[in-house]
Amino acid sequence: MPDATQSKKFVLAVAMFISAAVLFALSMLLYTGVIPLPEETRTLAAAVVGVAAVIDLGVALVFFRAGQSS
Repeated sequence: MPDATQSKKFVLAVAMFISAAVLFALSMLLYTGVIPLPEETRTLAAAVVGVAAVIDLGVALVFFRAGQSS
């Protein structure tokens, strides 16, 4: 039976997975021009948000694995 700490880590991992998905979607919206930005900053802004999404996904994986260990 998992203890409270493991279940909290699992819930945090799920929330961070959702956050990573939202950040990735925002990055795509920036890159495609749906969210208007000047042409010279569009790629940079999309890349920064994309990197944040990847980092968020990595941290979520760490919490997911920690929540699964017994």
